[in-house]
This record gives sequence, C-alpha cells and structure tokens, in this order.
Amino acid sequence: FDYSYSTPTTTTNNTTASTSNNDDTTVSLEEFLEWAETTTPMMSALPTFLYVLFAFFSPAASGDGKEPRFPPGVTPLWIPSLTFDRPSHSKQDSSPTSLFFPAPSSSSFDLFALSCTSLTLASGRWHRLFSSEDNGLSCNRLMHSLLGYGGPTIILIRSKDTSDKGKCGSGVFGVYSFTPWTQESSGFYGNSDCFLFRLGPDPMAVYRPKGGGDTGGTDAFGTNNTTSSNQESETCNYMYFNPEARSKGYDELAHGIGFGGTSDLPRLFIDEVLDGCRAAPDDLTYEQGPLLSGLKESNSSATSHFEVEVMEAWGVGTSDAVYDALLARVGAREDAAKRIRLAMKGAKGAFLEDMQSGLMGNKNFQHREQMRGRDGGCDADKVEEEG
Repeated sequence: FDYSYSTPTTTTNNTTASTSNNDDTTVSLEEFLEWAETTTPMMSALPTFLYVLFAFFSPAASGDGKEPRFPPGVTPLWIPSLTFDRPSHSKQDSSPTSLFFPAPSSSSFDLFALSCTSLTLASGRWHRLFSSEDNGLSCNRLMHSLLGYGGPTIILIRSKDTSDKGKCGSGVFGVYSFTPWTQESSGFYGNSDCFLFRLGPDPMAVYRPKGGGDTGGTDAFGTNNTTSSNQESETCNYMYFNPEARSKGYDELAHGIGFGGTSDLPRLFIDEVLDGCRAAPDDLTYEQGPLLSGLKESNSSATSHFEVEVMEAWGVGTSDAVYDALLARVGAREDAAKRIRLAMKGAKGAFLEDMQSGLMGNKNFQHREQMRGRDGGCDADKVEEEG
C-alpha cells in the first residue's frame, strides 16, 4: 500500500517520538490502524489468511471444492477462486480468466487487497459475468450481463493512457455493490454497503458512502436498510442503471451505469456508448478522492473523463450465493423473453383479427375514401375510370 512503518520510540523525557519525523512516508501505528479500519476492515483476518496459505482450511484441502468450515472465532477470509462460463465456441485455453488478476490468482496482490475490503469479497468465489476480452468492449453487453443477477457484484475498469491529451494515465479502478441489479430506472437505488475504489498504479484507495440513509436492500450482515426508493437527497445516490431503450432517450438523463453524483452527471459513469465516461473526484454520496491515476490536477473536472481499455464484472460471495444469483438471472431473462412473446402474440393476434374482419383492408384504403371528399377527387380513381 505504499507505506513504510516505524515503531514509536521512548525518549529520555518519557515522551513518544517517531524515528523519522521528517519522512513523509512514515506513519505511526495508530495512523496505520485507523487507515486499516476504514479502508481494509478485513485486515484483522490476516491470521485466517495465514491458515489459508498453509491449506489448513482451503477448498483444495477438503477435496470436494466446497468452502472450508472455519473453527469458532476465526474470521472466514481466503483468496477467492475465479470461475467463469466458457463460451461453447471458444477453445479451452483461448483466453485468460481475468486480465486484472493473472494466473495463478492465488498469488495476486490486487485480488488479496480487494478481498480485505469487504466480507462478501472474501467469501470464496468470484464468478465472471462479463469480460470485454471475450464479450467485446460494450456497455450494452455489460448491462445485459448484470441485469437480473441476484447478488453482489464488483466492476473493474482499466483506463487508457491519455496523459498526452492532458487527461489521466492508465489505471485500474472500479466499484463494489451489495445490492443486486434488479431493475432499470431513471433514479438511484441500492444501499450503503458499497464503495468506489482505485487499485493502481497510484496507491490503493477506497471511498465508502459518507452516510445519510439507504434506499433499499439488505447489507452483508443481513440488516434490512430499506427505505423509500425515490430518495431525492444526493447523499443516497449509490447506483444507477438507465439504458436509453428504457425511455427511448426522452428522459434527457445520462444513459448507462453510474454511481454517486446525480442522474444528469454521475460521479463514476460508464456511458452506454462509451463516449462520455467520467470518474470525478467527489460527490455528496461517496468519500472524496481521485479514482483515476496519473492526474496532475485531481480536482479538475476537465480531467475527469477517461477512455475504457478493459472492463470486467464479477458476481461475488460464497459458491451457494453465486449459484443462486446466477439462477435468479436465468429466471429474470426467461421472464423478459416471456413478456416479449406475449407482446408479439398480442400484436399478431390483433393483426389476424383485423384481416379476418376485413378491417385491415378498410384501414389500408381509408386514405382513398378521404381523398374522394376533396376537390378534384382522387387521381387514382380517375386512372381506374379511364382504364
């Protein structure tokens, strides 16, 4: 985390002084503990991580691939296993599991760092829902992969290096949300069990909600935080999912996926056509701080825009939770297909009914009857008469 640590020493006057007070990168134990409590709350589970390293409680040791059963008093934390659905047309080794966590994932420092930020992220399994490498660099496909998934998700983004244009350098950042993506909406929803993060190359940073209420759902510990889904306060703008097709573009709002900010200008925004993506350093919902790396002026709105190079979305949690969430997505897609079939069936039935009753013919030639009432008559009728 780009920190050096020095143990406080006791002087002859019984006062405590740092061994290197003039070193800007030196932090005291109290400062480190305060940072760890807010940024990486799962850091207290490091003893469990050591257990996992020695495979005492790892899925591989159990032999059945299931999550281990931890003894009482041990915080369940281990490096997640990465899974994904391989397309039937792809070869066995055609692409890596993740471009963010190169194999073996168990040795990925970034994966371990993210696992320390939330209990859900350290629950044993990450299942890939979307990858721009396999599914194409498309926000529409990202939205399709998320919609209906019934569990917590994490989205990772790598921006292109546009420092030559006065913008950001290449960096990795993203967002975690405990609330499922269950609906398309012109407003925000979700709850406070979410956060924005910057993973690198600048030092890792986590920006959690400032507080001020929740708009729905239950948190990772089962607490019901549901309130009104139509919160007007910008302190509760956790997540936003608004495709253009929902309103045909008439709502004049931002179309895509957003977090924080407003529905006109979200703080972190993945534009539906990937032209207007932005990552601002502050808003009223999440803590202040830059998401993009390599910025000379982190508070400048001119440098908030970025270009997407790679995107991935993962469903996270225990194996059972991920399995149930994938089933929920299957059910949601089946329900959507059923509604489309019913709509098409209704339109087809109305068409056949008009044909059988003769109404369709009357509708098709109604304009001719209207033309007959005008001065000069209908040119088409004159042609027929002359013939």
